Amino acid sequence: MKKLIFTLACATTLVFTSCSEDSHQEKETQDRNQVVAANKSVNKTQQEIENLLKHFTTKDYHSSVSGLTKEEVQKDMAMKLLPKCKQLLMENGYTEEDINKFDNDYKTIILTAFNLKK
Repeated sequence: MKKLIFTLACATTLVFTSCSEDSHQEKETQDRNQVVAANKSVNKTQQEIENLLKHFTTKDYHSSVSGLTKEEVQKDMAMKLLPKCKQLLMENGYTEEDINKFDNDYKTIILTAFNLKK
């Protein structure tokens, strides 16, 4: 009888231990997956910014802005970069409140995004 109770206690302990370890491992896996997804998102946004910068060097872009002044071209580039830079900042832990502190200074927002480490 004592052997049966001991066996039952051991089996119960093993079941609870393995269940709690599984949930702990599952949580670690979820956390790891979230980090990987976040990194992929950041990499994707950085790649989109790089592609946009490359687009600014193409003949198509230059011909599309040929009638604009230098300042107008710079503003056009900045306005096209701004949404992606804001997105990159958000993906790197900045909040809307943090970004609003820049007072819509697009130059500061873009430079801050460009200065993020890859």
